[in-house]
Amino acid sequence: MGEWAGDTVGPDVRETCRELIPVGSVFAFLAEHRGVLFPAALFADMYPSANGRPSMPPQILAAAVTLQALHGLSDFETVQELRCDLR
Repeated sequence: MGEWAGDTVGPDVRETCRELIPVGSVFAFLAEHRGVLFPAALFADMYPSANGRPSMPPQILAAAVTLQALHGLSDFETVQELRCDLR
């Protein structure tokens, strides 16, 4: 499985905006525990080859899809929400 070595889209939101993320919220929980909830090994069979462009860490996508389902958003709406609210 390839590892993301590219530049991030922006600063680490959890670090720069920690005070804006409500304590005890699903946003804070996923930010803190996504590595444990969605370990990279869980997705290894989906990325069987090191050939090609490395992907973003699957934990990030899994957390985004979880929030998408919780909020009942379409793919397009999710992208729009992420652009406006980086939590």
